[in-house]
Amino acid sequence: MLAFRRILAFSSRIHTYLLALYLFFALLFVLFLYFPVDESLVSFVTLSQMLIGWTIILEGFWIVFASVYQFFYSHVFCFQPLLLSVLRMSLYFVISIILDILNTMILDGFSFGGGI
Repeated sequence: MLAFRRILAFSSRIHTYLLALYLFFALLFVLFLYFPVDESLVSFVTLSQMLIGWTIILEGFWIVFASVYQFFYSHVFCFQPLLLSVLRMSLYFVISIILDILNTMILDGFSFGGGI
């Protein structure tokens, strides 16, 4: 079962690298909101963000379920990969919400009130 724990640790490391790649594309997206670029580049970055985001979510769920499986199979609970993957998925959701708010603010503006 030591080999499975090594695979779990390696998967956790890959999950970290995926989050770093997502942060890079998020920075590109924010810069594209301020500087004029070609629409095809914006659509490529948006598609890349979506694919990397889904990969982060699926990899995180795999790490969580693998940690639980590890506990039931060998009665050794791998807490660190589980906690870190939950934190990474939470960070992904926070960054994604912030990007959506920035996109809405820059493209549509801010309105206060009910529009009466």
